[in-house]
Amino acid sequence: MDMEFLKASLIETIPWVKMSDIRVDVFEKRRVRLSVPVREKHLNHVGIVYAGTHFMLMEVAGAALFVTTYGIERFIPINKGMSIRYLKPSSTDLTCELTLTEEEAAARIRPVEEKGRGDWILDMAVTDETGNTVSTSQCNYYLISTEGGLTAR
Repeated sequence: MDMEFLKASLIETIPWVKMSDIRVDVFEKRRVRLSVPVREKHLNHVGIVYAGTHFMLMEVAGAALFVTTYGIERFIPINKGMSIRYLKPSSTDLTCELTLTEEEAAARIRPVEEKGRGDWILDMAVTDETGNTVSTSQCNYYLISTEGGLTAR
């Protein structure tokens, strides 16, 4: 698994994500930390971080965790649904850090491997510069088999 290629692909594949200035701070086996430096383009009409920035950060962080855990040789994650709860307004940089143990990773992928496709659900949180949790989400990624020629762009 070429981790540098996969890391770059997270940012380069989707133009809006690239324009967001999202950073991949940690990209290790079963562990990621992504952050967004809050600039004016991320602030809404009342000067707090726009809801879409929270969404994008968590969705991409979850996909990054999937990639560092399983690679993209067998499955590609697609966002099937996401619920978000905004807990506290923020106007500072945001961070989303996610980890899975080897046991958690094996248990989460087992039902998908048995069916050849399926749901991979992940709970996440975003923190501000002071470490306060400002939003949480549950994202349901649908894993599509790459057998038969489907690949990530």
